[in-house]
Amino acid sequence: MSGESGIRRFAAGLRYGSRLTAAVRILLGILFALSGILKMIDIEAFGAAIAMYDILPSDLVPYAAVFVPALELVIGLCCAIGWRTRAASLLGLLLMIAFTLFVAVNVARGRRFDCGCFRTEALGFSIEQDVGPGAVARNMVLSAGFALVFAAKRHLASLEHTVEKMRLKHLKKARYE
Repeated sequence: MSGESGIRRFAAGLRYGSRLTAAVRILLGILFALSGILKMIDIEAFGAAIAMYDILPSDLVPYAAVFVPALELVIGLCCAIGWRTRAASLLGLLLMIAFTLFVAVNVARGRRFDCGCFRTEALGFSIEQDVGPGAVARNMVLSAGFALVFAAKRHLASLEHTVEKMRLKHLKKARYE
């Protein structure tokens, strides 16, 4: 009986917003911001990676090579600091779903190439990240993280939470003056 209530409390904490949801939000934010920055460092290489997917028309690839990293950076910063968290996490979720579909389509085609997820070559080292079932699974886990953050009602350790606390403090103070 107590185990069941513990699971319910844990689930309720996730829905309401807990330290775990805050940690997931911050980690996703840092990951997305870093990913966006690394792609911006070498936009041409990222554009070549986008072209390898063979999903977008070639005329749109240069625009996507600029837009996607910028969007990742904005989503990442918003999630990391906790500002406009629901909107940022929804955009992150939609982007991760698109990435997952693009990878899955190429897995179904039997193709293997560098997914272009983290352009670490600019930092002087390379992480092998090929299109494959592992990339699909990783993207699904990241999607679940964004869904968790989106579903949370409040976000601890966030700018939004701090602003809310300040507003409540001022309301209480004004009420008694």
